Amino acid sequence: MVSGLTNSDSLRSDQYKDSSNLAARAELHQRFSTNPTGWHEWVFNQFVLPDTASILELGSGPGYLWQYNRSRLQKDMDICLTDISAGMLQEAYINLAGCENIRYAVSDICKIPFPENTFSAVIANHMLYHVSDLPAALKEIKRVLKPGFCLYAATNGVSHLYEIRDWKTKFYPDQEGDDWGTAALGFSVENGAGLLQSEFSDIRFQKYPDSLLVDQIEPLINYIKSYTKLEDDACGTKQLRDYLQDQISKNGAIQITKESGVFVALKR
Repeated sequence: MVSGLTNSDSLRSDQYKDSSNLAARAELHQRFSTNPTGWHEWVFNQFVLPDTASILELGSGPGYLWQYNRSRLQKDMDICLTDISAGMLQEAYINLAGCENIRYAVSDICKIPFPENTFSAVIANHMLYHVSDLPAALKEIKRVLKPGFCLYAATNGVSHLYEIRDWKTKFYPDQEGDDWGTAALGFSVENGAGLLQSEFSDIRFQKYPDSLLVDQIEPLINYIKSYTKLEDDACGTKQLRDYLQDQISKNGAIQITKESGVFVALKR
């Protein structure tokens, strides 16, 4: 069975029809991450780009990566943002108004609408674990990437936000599915290198050192709601709120594990 996090129709019509779910998750990280270098700035630091780079981002969403690095964009960069959601790309277009070297295309990663050897960088920022046919997607990425250049693929590990998943087990034992920041990733820190080896070489992983230190309840509840249809009046929700308040009262904040980073993979 294909889960809601890998079903393209579900992703397009529900999870990512617009940026509201993504924004709730981003807010938690932006407000409570302990690393002073934000995720999007750190990811951009990993890129090695030629002076006249042609860049493809797959699953760009509302364009966060480019919003947070707007001052670093060079006029000779040719940037194409793609997503399966037209709503996401419309938001990216609005958010990046004035960036004349950015273009947009609704696209399925398994059918990338560009000729082979087109791009000097391909970026997949926390999106390959949404792909139901990863081997086909990696072949497509390799096809459109120029030889001698790299794919930059960000993902999470199984320990990422495991405390939040534990709350699901404790307070919602009857809730089905794995959608609370799922650890059952088809492309993860643990298996990413092995999966990329089928098409790429010289694969290395750059870890992003970070954690969350959260001293407010609502951003955590909003994060969980972005994955679920959590009801505020449900018994489990009241128990969860009480538990979170107790932990914050006792400790000042709740510490949550993060395990993320970027694979850099070369096309020879």
